[in-house]
Amino acid sequence: MPKVSAACMIIGDEVLNGKIIDTNSRFFAKYCWDNGISLREIVTVGDDEAQIVETLQNLTRKYHLIVTSGGIGPTHDDITYESIAKTFKLPVKLDTELQSRMRKLSDPESRLDNQALDAFYRMATIPSGPQVKNYYIDDELWVPICSVDHKVYILPGIPQLFRRMIEQFTPRFREIYGLKEDTREYIRFFVKTPFSESQISHFLRKLQEEAAQVSEDIKIGSYPHFGMGFNTISILGTKDNEEYLRRLSGETIRELKGELVTAELEEKYSNLQN
Repeated sequence: MPKVSAACMIIGDEVLNGKIIDTNSRFFAKYCWDNGISLREIVTVGDDEAQIVETLQNLTRKYHLIVTSGGIGPTHDDITYESIAKTFKLPVKLDTELQSRMRKLSDPESRLDNQALDAFYRMATIPSGPQVKNYYIDDELWVPICSVDHKVYILPGIPQLFRRMIEQFTPRFREIYGLKEDTREYIRFFVKTPFSESQISHFLRKLQEEAAQVSEDIKIGSYPHFGMGFNTISILGTKDNEEYLRRLSGETIRELKGELVTAELEEKYSNLQN
């Protein structure tokens, strides 16, 4: 999984206390896979400024692209904009272009009292400075993807908006990071075996050690399917090593009495256990 490394930071106490189930990180993981981005880390933090700042500082040191989800609403615990601004030592200001779009699309002055209006425009108080760029990707939405340093991309936590905005931002990601438009960077083979994980552990460890000598991007994994009488082995790597990956798959099939299965079938096996 070469070139562009990424992380996803989910922000919100409601995720940590179990009130809602995070689906955005799973969507982003699949999005990265489909677009040749190497997602290396997913982290969930609460609505705590110090925690957000510390976590983001750590992520920006390690990865090219960080997407955040959540914490940009109108209430007191929505502190993502302020926290990310602090991470980069930037001010937050009421953005007049964003405020104008909010007025045009939502007409808040006609329906909100002064107190509620102040809270509404908290969502237009965002990081400011030469490092900041706001991408308005949909004429029907006033909320932008706020980008800092072309590294951190701030998105809403509402799953429908998060997915819609990420998908519509794809051409920009391709432009910024030089992503290919027509192909994935890496591929994966699945081998189904009747042996248990304990029985295949030694073989897989040896296979991984050998594969690492060819490329550090080759990853061997196993996925147990409890009560189904088999396990699945994942053999993943970059397309330039496709021939070698096929050889590993063939060796795994021979040694572990396996058979190739499609990604769709493997997903079906996994979903049956959820």
